Amino acid sequence: MAYPTPQNITTSVDMFRYFNTTLSDMFFPGIIMAIWVIIMIQMKFNNNDTGKSFAAASFMCMIVSVFARVMNFVGTGFMSIFIIMTALGGLWVHIENRG
Repeated sequence: MAYPTPQNITTSVDMFRYFNTTLSDMFFPGIIMAIWVIIMIQMKFNNNDTGKSFAAASFMCMIVSVFARVMNFVGTGFMSIFIIMTALGGLWVHIENRG
């Protein structure tokens, strides 16, 4: 499928807006989900603790998704998913530390 060539792209934000629009607003959600998977796997192999890995990956991606939401690259629902995942990860770590 051919896409129209970008016009008047002068900044990297314009370029990312073009990518996001061309890919039906799935560019940044896909990038953030890939970052989450990479961080989760890497931390799981480093410390062998799934709860802490989940919480840390969710927190880092929550920060990225908040910035992406401010720049209007992702929707509020997508950002809220990472906020909820961070809260659940914190609860998971708290429960693991109590036992």
